[in-house]
Amino acid sequence: MAGGIYPYFCPHMKKLILVVALTCSYICYGQPTGYYSSANGLSGQPLRVALMGIIRAHTALSYTPGLWNAYYTTDTNTDGKLWDVYSDIPGGTPAYEYTLGTSQCSGSSPTAEGGCYNREHTWPQSKFGSAAPMQTDLFIVYPTDYYVNSNRGDLPYGVVGTATKTFTNHSKIGNNTYTGAPSGNCYEPNDSFKGDLARNYFYVSTCYRNDSATFVSWEMASQVNLEPWAIQMLLEWHHNDPVSKKEIDRNNAVYAIQGNRNPFIDHPEYADCIWGTGDCSTGISLVANGTTTCSLYPNPARNEVIVTLKRPIDDNSATIKVWNITGQVSYSIVPEAGSTKIALPLSGLSKGVYFMQFTTATSSEVQKFVVE
Repeated sequence: MAGGIYPYFCPHMKKLILVVALTCSYICYGQPTGYYSSANGLSGQPLRVALMGIIRAHTALSYTPGLWNAYYTTDTNTDGKLWDVYSDIPGGTPAYEYTLGTSQCSGSSPTAEGGCYNREHTWPQSKFGSAAPMQTDLFIVYPTDYYVNSNRGDLPYGVVGTATKTFTNHSKIGNNTYTGAPSGNCYEPNDSFKGDLARNYFYVSTCYRNDSATFVSWEMASQVNLEPWAIQMLLEWHHNDPVSKKEIDRNNAVYAIQGNRNPFIDHPEYADCIWGTGDCSTGISLVANGTTTCSLYPNPARNEVIVTLKRPIDDNSATIKVWNITGQVSYSIVPEAGSTKIALPLSGLSKGVYFMQFTTATSSEVQKFVVE
């Protein structure tokens, strides 16, 4: 991407880096230098097409034993057990854990959780006729608990109103209450994995854009093109559950096996630049990895935007800066200690894209907003 200021938060380095004249070695993520060069300066559908050209050609695994073998490097937890997005509880103690290989399903049909793990097509394979290479694409197929997988079936993801079934990691099945979603049941994953699954769906819709005829339409997509309600929900999940170290490590492990990457893990801003209000053609890209400490509302905004903090400001060392898309600082303020909501006036700003940087003595975070 050419020119400008590049707000880049590297999860391993724990600080914000502002790069002028835009150079980035991508040492945090491990993708080869220039891997996304053909996507530089693009937004919208041209960006989606360019990314498809980068990631579509990849090594197709066998269903057996290819996927089983891959999970030893792609989905191993820090304790050596299987990392299962349908049963793991980040920051808590899961009801059960699986040992890779020995806990693998082998024809059994458990009637409760904790029986064995199998292969879950997060984008149901019934929606693409179990065709290759989608059927064995590691960015689609995760190892998950058999019982939860079986109960989810080919239900869409969504936001449950009244749960008819709740699983041990608090994922659940029930009526889909997300605005605009069709009536019927859905599966709502644990909050800590919603972003993972959102980026999974962005990958499928991009990688297989030209294979759309292989896909059938269902609640979440018209063939391979995401429905508007699904786009909105998945973008919310993408923002609220940012890229984690688990995803970065898995992305690198899959790349070592398949030879392609999920661009929405390497460059989370691409999702907004294709389906949201982002504009990657400006030369300014925003990556918001790690745990966010604040949120902006409304966005887009007119008269003011409210910065809401997850915890009060400890002292008077915090600052908030607002700069425009050319990198010029519009204004800077020092919020009062104890504040949890700060109103940023927009009356003096022209319509367009802006960036808010919230900085404390120990951290710095950048978020994008639009003045309409």
